[in-house]
Amino acid sequence: MRDVNHHPIFQALQKIIHDAADVIMEIYQRADLGIEQKSDHSPVTAADIAAHQTILAGLYAMAPEVPVLSEEGVVPFEERSQWPLLWIVDPLDGTKEFIKRNGEFSINIALVENGVPIIGMVYLPTTSEGYFGVTKSWRGLPLGAVKWHGKDIEPISVRKPNTPLIAMTSRSHGPSLPVALKQDLKNIYESVREIPKGSSIKACRIAEGVADLHLRRGPTSEWDTAAQQAIVEAAGGMLVSSKGKPFKYNQRESLLNGHFFVSGPEIAPNVLAWYQQRNSDEEE
Repeated sequence: MRDVNHHPIFQALQKIIHDAADVIMEIYQRADLGIEQKSDHSPVTAADIAAHQTILAGLYAMAPEVPVLSEEGVVPFEERSQWPLLWIVDPLDGTKEFIKRNGEFSINIALVENGVPIIGMVYLPTTSEGYFGVTKSWRGLPLGAVKWHGKDIEPISVRKPNTPLIAMTSRSHGPSLPVALKQDLKNIYESVREIPKGSSIKACRIAEGVADLHLRRGPTSEWDTAAQQAIVEAAGGMLVSSKGKPFKYNQRESLLNGHFFVSGPEIAPNVLAWYQQRNSDEEE
């Protein structure tokens, strides 16, 4: 996978995501971020729109036959349900973090085939770190996951957890691990360290083997998770629902996700056991 940087599809996607990052960072330096409210009361900025337009143009230039579903360009289900292959894009994942100017935002691009994310690319504009994962070859792309920083590129994979177990927690949505789950994990790994971060950075840290777990309890949409799911899976990890099932994409009218967690395969049984116990307690 190290030689993926010579593949034309990787190079094209990398240029698209870098171009979007340049647009975002230019707006990030402005005093006025162009903040507005969407119909669901979530914020959108001039950077969201500009990055969306940049990515859309780039993807259609690279693969004009593949349609695009973007957070800033939602398509009715009647139309997109006819798309067996599509890009799912979040032009600016972590808009709230962008507005806070804490640097913890990303750009997410995923290729989805028959509901399954097979390619994912995530880029962090403020640190110039990029992540790329392929779970099924498309146009000759090799399988696996890599991270790049500048001209350096290296294969990545999830790690075997040890002490302290490192949990990535959300900066804006339920930041702490549940007390009961944290105690269960401490019984196995002796100590648990929690690190708050925004956007898809959390899953990428797990994919590159510097963290072990992320539990998401707040709402997300398909464009938030598709790219990171492909990267994590390509790195040997998993992004699954509270029942242990990977998300499927563009299969329903609703684009909202349920609760999920990201981890390597060794931690997953412990988290699923906690979910099962919690559900049992609620039923009682």
